[in-house]
Amino acid sequence: MVCSSENMLSMKDYPLDENDVVIVTYPRSGAAWSSELVSAIAHEADIEEIEAVPLEHRVSWLEMDYRYIPEDSFIHPSQSTNPQAKKRIWFSHLHFEHLPLATQQGKCKVIYVARNPKETASSYCNFYRITRDRELQRDLSFTDFFPIFTSGYIFGGNWFNHVRDYWKFCQNNPNATFLNFEDMKSNLTTVVEHLEEFIDVPLTEDQRQRVVRHCSYRSMEGEARDWKNTFTVALNEAFDKLYNKKKEGLGLDFLFDY
Repeated sequence: MVCSSENMLSMKDYPLDENDVVIVTYPRSGAAWSSELVSAIAHEADIEEIEAVPLEHRVSWLEMDYRYIPEDSFIHPSQSTNPQAKKRIWFSHLHFEHLPLATQQGKCKVIYVARNPKETASSYCNFYRITRDRELQRDLSFTDFFPIFTSGYIFGGNWFNHVRDYWKFCQNNPNATFLNFEDMKSNLTTVVEHLEEFIDVPLTEDQRQRVVRHCSYRSMEGEARDWKNTFTVALNEAFDKLYNKKKEGLGLDFLFDY
């Protein structure tokens, strides 16, 4: 990822409006899947059209500073052949306070997708092993990764703060919606119906089912409940204690057994 300090500072004034949709997740929480889903809806289920164009050209990474990306890179905007969609779509892992002011002020649509923290931590540990220096991290145990994740000293920062701030924002902003990764797994059709209404791109029943068929397999990238193979009894008890303390007063909870 290329995100410069200059880009972060200028991002506050980034022009976004009612035609923009910003998808936000904590890392390892379904960014690619939800981006594909929203893109399929925005293209009115024209699956042949969107399959001909890489996701990176249909959904832009908000915090990416493309000035530092080689122009011949497949993710550079100059390489885009993006077909016209009903909406301009972005995704981000930024904490709420770092988003453009237009987003914070509710001038565009914001879709936040949260995944239960145990699955997130388990997936992030695997990702961390392969993206860090392999000589140093390839043998990293989950026991060693656990305090890194819970402390927030990692890309994406503190999971609890990330989710809490967006949850509060979504409760008070009609242009923001909060989705649960586990709900997407269990009932994708209902989620599609909600999103098409939310971004104002109504679909026919045939289009809706095409979107569901196209995106359903993306939910199967990892075995559900993998955290049970990762967390020791002691780590699970420690996390439950922390989780129960952090969620007090929020009215937010996650499914861990489904």
